[in-house]
Amino acid sequence: MSALREILAALLLVGGASVVALAALGVARLPDPFSRMHAAAKAGVAGAGLLLLGAGLAFGTTAAMLTVLAAVVFLVLTAPLASHALGRAAYVAGAPLGAASVADALANVLDRRVLDIDPARTLRPRSKPYTRSGEEPFMSAIPEFRRPADPALRDAPFSAPVALRRLICCLVGGPNQPAATAQAFDLAWRAGGSLTGLSGAGLEPRMWQGPLPIGGAYWADWLTARSRLRIRENCAVALKDFQDMAAATPSLDVAARHEEGQAADLVRTLAGHDLVVLPAGMGPHGVECRPNEEIAASLARARLVPVLRVRRKVTEVRSVLIVVGSQPACGMLATGLLRTGFWPNAEITILPLADHRADVAALVEAQAELLHAAARKLRILPSLEPDFDLAALRSRLAIFDAAVLSCLSTLQGGLFDMVRNCPYEAVSDTVPVILLP
Repeated sequence: MSALREILAALLLVGGASVVALAALGVARLPDPFSRMHAAAKAGVAGAGLLLLGAGLAFGTTAAMLTVLAAVVFLVLTAPLASHALGRAAYVAGAPLGAASVADALANVLDRRVLDIDPARTLRPRSKPYTRSGEEPFMSAIPEFRRPADPALRDAPFSAPVALRRLICCLVGGPNQPAATAQAFDLAWRAGGSLTGLSGAGLEPRMWQGPLPIGGAYWADWLTARSRLRIRENCAVALKDFQDMAAATPSLDVAARHEEGQAADLVRTLAGHDLVVLPAGMGPHGVECRPNEEIAASLARARLVPVLRVRRKVTEVRSVLIVVGSQPACGMLATGLLRTGFWPNAEITILPLADHRADVAALVEAQAELLHAAARKLRILPSLEPDFDLAALRSRLAIFDAAVLSCLSTLQGGLFDMVRNCPYEAVSDTVPVILLP
């Protein structure tokens, strides 16, 4: 029995030391504070826990085992909480996310500061979601690129329309790309502005990857190469359709370009533009995806430029839906709509989500006041409760030609999201055109 205990103690000590060594390697190699915090937490709980258990077995006394068990319980109860608190503090302080991160679940949930602001960026001043007259606005932590300002509009109200002088149509392919391209040409022709068709294959394959296990580099390169080939094929088809449409509209100032670079190159390309038009349903790897994974959703979260997501081309918009929930960005929906100058003669309908909450009721009231001040036709629907019927909601949404949303989905793909209905996704799947201001 003594020999067996010693062997088990040795295995636990070696296992704990191995976990600590791997965690130390992760702290040294992982790209951002959040993944490094994840590795450090594993060292504090799994690594140190195994070492303590091995030491307790090596001593072999009851007092030693009780002490070790108490220490392990203490680690399990405290180390994850400390790691979570430090990670939250890093996020709020503005620590950058690594290139391997594909989603920011805390976007529009926590106020986030901005570190190392590029000279081309500034902070967007925006009002609180339920600001009343006399209250001071606060500064958003979301960066926005400066746009060339018309001197005549510098002193205009924040909700005054801004002329659409420069538009971009993202040529990412998919079944909805022809509708998005046609909508972009129609908007540019009506506004008398310029239109750029932008296609691209995204980042280099190595830039798409995070830390890889031993032997995983080959398969990761193979998958990213296939993804880039698929993206290039989609872009080639979309770019040809764009050029054909441009040839049929010689009076319009149209340019087409293809970019294959880093994310900073795309950011510089979007800077200074007034609107981005994208097809609905396409993700960054050239395949159709859920609304919260779309390119349109990523650009909307970045708040670089207003985004128009097109599922079906609409020539005349008679009815517009504004969905107001508890997200902070919902406080800017009416302002974003008025700033674009879209659909001035359309009837606007506000759909509150759970308006028994004080913040949602205040948001609805603030949006209604702003729209009434702009002399827009307005009505407010009864609140949509969390247990809504999805089929009934989609039948109600069929009358709307366009919608204004703060996001395309509030679901993050977890286990419980499989049995939940998201009103934002219902709108995204039903309404032809969506503005994400």
